[in-house]
This record gives sequence, structure tokens and C-alpha cells, in this order.
Amino acid sequence: MHCSLWTYRGDPDDLAARYEAMIAEIPPDAMQFAACIRTPEGIVIIDTCPSKEVFDEFSTSEGFQALMARHGLDAPASLTDHPVVAAFVGGRRIES
Repeated sequence: MHCSLWTYRGDPDDLAARYEAMIAEIPPDAMQFAACIRTPEGIVIIDTCPSKEVFDEFSTSEGFQALMARHGLDAPASLTDHPVVAAFVGGRRIES
């Protein structure tokens, strides 16, 4: 499993609303593990993909880029990606 961290700076309420509108267009079963956290400076989106290759293909696809742009989330202050060592949700380990 591979995790990406998308950091956006600005009004946290506005950015959170943009994120909610964006994910409303994504089928829930397409999201293996994702979270959006509010910070004093904005939001951080935590998203996972099965592999680095899937992340690279997905994150640069025209469809995903258009979705992000449509919701004003196309220019993160920073974007990093890392391999996942372990992930848990609701007390259960998520296997990639």
C-alpha cells in the first residue's frame, strides 16, 4: 500500500467543504483508505493506493486532475508519497 499526503493552505472551512464536494463524486468503494484532517493552516488529505505505480498513474490522470481542479484543489502547497508500513481502521488492520 502507498500513501500520499496532500497539504493545502487556506481557510480550513472552505478547503474542507471543497474536499467534501470532491469526494461526493467518487464512489465510496473506490477509496481503500482516505482521510482529510483540518489544521490551523488548512487541510491535509491522506489517501492510499495499492502501489506507487497505481499512485503515479492515478494522481496524474486527466480525469483526476480535472476533478481536483473543478473543486479548487489542483495546487497543493505540498504533495508527498510514501510506502505504508501498517494501517488500522476501527481496530482492524488494513491489508494492501
